[in-house]
Amino acid sequence: MAKRAGVQHRQTEESRRRILEATLELAAERGYEGTTIALVSKRSGLPSGSVYHHFENKDNLFAELIEQSFEDWMRRAGLHESSPRRRAALADFMHDRLAADDFHHGFWRLGLLLSLERRMVDSAARQRFLAIRTRMLDTLTTCWEDALPGDVLAHDDGLARRLAQFTMATSDGAFIAVAAGDEWDFRELSCMLADALHQHVARVTQTVRQGPEPA
Repeated sequence: MAKRAGVQHRQTEESRRRILEATLELAAERGYEGTTIALVSKRSGLPSGSVYHHFENKDNLFAELIEQSFEDWMRRAGLHESSPRRRAALADFMHDRLAADDFHHGFWRLGLLLSLERRMVDSAARQRFLAIRTRMLDTLTTCWEDALPGDVLAHDDGLARRLAQFTMATSDGAFIAVAAGDEWDFRELSCMLADALHQHVARVTQTVRQGPEPA
């Protein structure tokens, strides 16, 4: 009995995975509006009833897609709270987010486009993405707190948050560039951004430890 239940659970999870993967592919091709349950059913090879069994409606399906894709990305990027890479250099994070293969993973670009759609203010998918942005900002703030010297944090306890906001804003801009079809060297841009951030931290650290230059 337990064995049969285990098989059914694996089959259920496999069906759910196929539905989410099909939705992500279609969203990359057609966007939110152009993706329908009928198309997801056809792309996944599963009946519409199976899609509705797992997800109440299209909006709920997109919300779960964004959540699971984000969790998968976080695990691969090593940014979960339990991860030993949480204290990794911010340059590594920017490289991972802007230059790695996951950069082209459609969920973040999809979420940004949903967040710009004011008419979808009550959308569950949009709300889920905005909540994920808050979680990402909190994670980045903690990463910066780990990276900044203690005396700098004591001097300016809001610095880590502002650096996290700047990191988010600039990398979001890169996602918009991809959505616009710009074929830029995002690997090089990520290195430039990481270098600029670290140069700023070095300058702030020097000012705190040596005091401002006399006028």
